[in-house]
Amino acid sequence: MQANHSVLGNQAFGEGADSLTIIKYRSHHDALSFLQSALRNSNGIGLLHGPEGAGKTVIARELALQLSNDSDVAYVNGKLLKPNGLLTKILTQFGFQVSDEADEELLKAAMDFCIQQTRSWQAPILIIDNVDRMYPSTLRLLNTIAAMAVQGRFALRLVLTGDKGMQTLVESDGMTSFIQRDPVMYSLLPLSAKETMIYLHARMQAAGSERADTIFPFDVCDRLREQSGGWPGKLNAFALEAIKRSAGFPVSVVDTYAPGEERDDSATQIPVLGKDVAVSRLPPKLIVTRDGKTLGEHAFKDKKLLIGRSDFADIMVDDDYVSKIHAVLLLYTDALVLLDLNSANGTTVNSVKVSKTILKDDDVISLGHHRLKVENAPPISEEMAEMLKSPDTIKMKNLIDLRRQRARRQLQAAENRNK
Repeated sequence: MQANHSVLGNQAFGEGADSLTIIKYRSHHDALSFLQSALRNSNGIGLLHGPEGAGKTVIARELALQLSNDSDVAYVNGKLLKPNGLLTKILTQFGFQVSDEADEELLKAAMDFCIQQTRSWQAPILIIDNVDRMYPSTLRLLNTIAAMAVQGRFALRLVLTGDKGMQTLVESDGMTSFIQRDPVMYSLLPLSAKETMIYLHARMQAAGSERADTIFPFDVCDRLREQSGGWPGKLNAFALEAIKRSAGFPVSVVDTYAPGEERDDSATQIPVLGKDVAVSRLPPKLIVTRDGKTLGEHAFKDKKLLIGRSDFADIMVDDDYVSKIHAVLLLYTDALVLLDLNSANGTTVNSVKVSKTILKDDDVISLGHHRLKVENAPPISEEMAEMLKSPDTIKMKNLIDLRRQRARRQLQAAENRNK
């Protein structure tokens, strides 16, 4: 199981995963439209800005592919590229065979080609990724190329991508050609919460998962988006690390943390907020029955139990009236919380339909034809009882965050008293 889900994670989020599929989101689509419009403009230059991991390279490559049917297009990664390397890559992608010519000969060949194409058809397109990481000498050469014009038209259309400082770079005193062309810039936006969930599920589906929509529950998607800032490249790294650290699917919130960072177990331990809450010596457990026949017992070994028809669930319930991922139980030192995960047929406790509730000893959860009786539930603190009165659905993340904040305040107060 470990090997299989790790391999699937690498296929979905590891190196080379972008070749599987391109997940389009709103900012991705808007960036492509913006850059295509910029190239149709008489100045023919567009800038794409975003932090590392924002998806600039994916967009630049897709743009090159889309435009290649109607134009001569060269895509170049400008990172640490020297002048000779830039000219060689441009000419090679325009169909030239390049050997060991001097820079002056390569520059003349590139300029002659661009001018000829502009006269007879339309100006070629040069897309340079990571322009902010080019050598200064290469930038000066690019400034020379950008100045080419014939019959009142620029002989090379340009798309440049980069991180912070890119606009300042192309508008600096040494880049007069770019200033004259008055470039327009699009700044990428991070994924929304909904887009994050769609992105993660689509990646897993492209990698071959038959249950892609069950691998990252909603609370995990929220956590991964929070960690990554919603930037696709970073999201890939965090998702892959979470899969590697998980015991299997679905991924748990406790598996989500920064790549390379050792797990801080104290961050997932939930302090007691009530006054001197007694903790049961025995872990809570559920006794599963159907038609009065006991099918099994499930004791808590972690802080979360997923219930559903899927074989990824911690408690698998073989019942047509039960959703694949139907509900989740969250264990705290002062409460056992049940959340219905928008199941198709709902969840009842003691014959009352609930979306969320705190469970007590001898409570009976009904899922389709199955019954789950609660034993050894922890005593309920006043604060937890108060939280359950909220009209909003309680998410695991919100509970943990609230408790972490309270724990930090208590720790700070204790430190202040000891000074």
